[in-house]
Amino acid sequence: MKIPAITFFLFILAQGAISQQKPRITGSVVVENSKPPENATVSLLRAKDSVVVKTTLPDSKGYYEFEQVKEGSYLVSISVVGYRIYFTNNFSIDTETWDINMPPAILTSTSSLLGEVIVQAKKPFIERKADRLIVNVESSIISTGSTALEVLEKSPGIMVNQESGINLKGKSGVIIMIDGKPSPLSGVDLINYLKSIPSGNIERIEIITNPSARYDASGNAGIIDIRFKKDKRDGYNGNAGFSIGQGVYFKPSANASVNFRNKKWNVFTTDAVTAPKGFTNFYINRKFFAGGNGGVESIFDQTTFTRQPQQSANLRLGADYYASKKTVIGVLLNGTFYKGTRDGLSNANITNPSGVLQFKNKTANLLDDKRYNLLGNFNLKHTIDSTGKEINADIDFGKFNARPRQDIFINTYDAGSAPLANATQKSDQQSTINVKSFKVDYTHPLKNNAKFEAGIKTSFVTTDNDVKFFDVVNNNEVLDINRSNHFIYTENVNAAYTSYAKDFKTTSIQLGLRLEHTNSKGNQVTTVQSLNRNYVQLFPSFAVSQKLNEKNEVSFSYSRRIDRPTYRQLNPFKILVDNYTYVLGDPYLKPSLSNSYQLGYTFKSKYNATVSYLKSTDAITDVFIQDDVTKISSQTPANMQTFQQYDLAINFPVTVKKWMNSNINASVYYNKYSSRLQGGQLENSFTSWDINVTNSFVLGQKGWTAELNGFYQSRNVWGQFIIRNLAQISAGVQKTSKDKKSVFKLSAADIFSTNHIAVIVKYQNQDWFTDRTWDSQFLTFSYTYRFGKNTVARARQRTGGMEDERRRAN
Repeated sequence: MKIPAITFFLFILAQGAISQQKPRITGSVVVENSKPPENATVSLLRAKDSVVVKTTLPDSKGYYEFEQVKEGSYLVSISVVGYRIYFTNNFSIDTETWDINMPPAILTSTSSLLGEVIVQAKKPFIERKADRLIVNVESSIISTGSTALEVLEKSPGIMVNQESGINLKGKSGVIIMIDGKPSPLSGVDLINYLKSIPSGNIERIEIITNPSARYDASGNAGIIDIRFKKDKRDGYNGNAGFSIGQGVYFKPSANASVNFRNKKWNVFTTDAVTAPKGFTNFYINRKFFAGGNGGVESIFDQTTFTRQPQQSANLRLGADYYASKKTVIGVLLNGTFYKGTRDGLSNANITNPSGVLQFKNKTANLLDDKRYNLLGNFNLKHTIDSTGKEINADIDFGKFNARPRQDIFINTYDAGSAPLANATQKSDQQSTINVKSFKVDYTHPLKNNAKFEAGIKTSFVTTDNDVKFFDVVNNNEVLDINRSNHFIYTENVNAAYTSYAKDFKTTSIQLGLRLEHTNSKGNQVTTVQSLNRNYVQLFPSFAVSQKLNEKNEVSFSYSRRIDRPTYRQLNPFKILVDNYTYVLGDPYLKPSLSNSYQLGYTFKSKYNATVSYLKSTDAITDVFIQDDVTKISSQTPANMQTFQQYDLAINFPVTVKKWMNSNINASVYYNKYSSRLQGGQLENSFTSWDINVTNSFVLGQKGWTAELNGFYQSRNVWGQFIIRNLAQISAGVQKTSKDKKSVFKLSAADIFSTNHIAVIVKYQNQDWFTDRTWDSQFLTFSYTYRFGKNTVARARQRTGGMEDERRRAN
């Protein structure tokens, strides 16, 4: 089946679904000085419940119209910032009605400017919607001075592995998106990138567990979309600020956003620099066994302390040009520079089973890491007519470069501390990822509250990784040809989708089907080996919601998804953690397929509960392989045979009078992994639970607010790993100046120093335990100043076409 033929069919179907001609509604609007208003929104509302049916914008003379309006009773509302909302009387449309001309609307100004309005409502830190969980970073005091990675670590169900990436409730295959565009980064590259993003630049993080057909089919665990702040005000405006954090080490950062908007142009930029210093304290205890069925032969006890200073700079620059009332052209550039150092010292004692020291090892590990990313997007949005027919087109490109260099100095001593041996190893890796993609989405409203959507996408990715290992002999670097490697991977994914949605009186349905064709080639230049894959797959999705009455609503959804290996997971290079541990990829990894079902219940539009089930085949997780002779362990991705998850989640907001609001988000889930692994049968399952509680307080009437938040995650499983419980409690206070331009924040993170990750593995010849702590307990002060015009205008939101590619490059 060829993609162009499918695309042609989808668009012919869209054009053939044109609805029958219906009546239209026209009218005009002016303000008190008889001039047409700027930035007015005209909405057609259903009379019985004020539900918005359509919206439109008046032209330069203040005239507006709605076309193809079906039979029913309606009213029109008109809103402009600085003026009272205008409502018409109710009116009806029937089969004999053709044109309705509304009386001219004259808007009157409000008694005070928007800049003097005190907004009492505040979004909770954690907010659950029907199809996603939203982490409102912008409204959180305790997230001040954090990075995007640290905010994710506080989010419900998310587990961060500093060496391999991110999983959600024990599921791998999470797509990381930045402003709706997938990041091609993965593993350590993704972790370092997220460390470089200050929380002051983030508006919210959306966790989408059951995406529709419009999204790429990749990501069994779902999508994490990080949305940057974008000023929504008209004229020249913006904000600037800084934060100073102090834990064990100093953590400064600064950021600024500037926006200029007029009738034709919207130009914006967001910049940030950070220079935090942190540390990781890593403890590992491993048992090594004698050959055959022998017992414990030796015990490896290691402690590693690593200092991690880093510097990063982020720049986002974009512009939207409103060529006409129906056409918008936009460009966006996003650049990141990162420089980090890992200066680690490991001390390992190797004892016999009785605890008698046999020998010891001291290793110094120095990693110098430089990375820069450049992403670009060109977007065209065209509204065909006032019925809502619309075309969106995106051209995306991205280039990711990394140059980590590593020196390892190994010294071995006997039990009496006499030197036995020493060695020096070096590595130099150059990695480049180039991504290009093109996509078009078409939306076509149909009669009777229905909508048809279709789209196509094609993406091209090339990754080039060249790593060289050296042994230093007599101060000379000797190339190690057994570990050095050059790997090139190319991939082309072509996709087409269609979806249909319809709203009935109390029922809504959505049907979707996505087709993806994947063509990939891996070329291991050093060993002259190649791997080619070419396959086509279908991904259906379905969602239905039923309103039982005014207070109760139920929903059900299903989707089939795929988790393709990240580019780093396919890379067969060995990346040294220390002289006893390394990480490497597997070019023969297969994609994982999953089927997901979710049943939801909503009470009073704010209390939510969901029950979900997911089953994956060839699930991708990291596994450890241990060599009892050399005492070396490797971490590598592998395909598990099956993974199943049962999940119950609830969201429960609570208001205590007017001065306190709480939001409780909790879930209970059962994970089960079953697979043949390393000559045995792995069966790893556990019932886990987590809870996240956010509390916000209004302290008097002089701009003081406070937060007290906490989360707890019980023991859970991921692949062959058992991950022990972790928790964190944080608090903060905020003061907003009387003119609303200055905001001061003081926060304390991980007050009781309980946020750490401990892992247990007991499988085959492996019996080991690790515990990792970091600079999670710190105090932060921040200041933000807002400047410019305060009148509010609509901001344009858009997404590009590189969601999956960006995720897999991280």
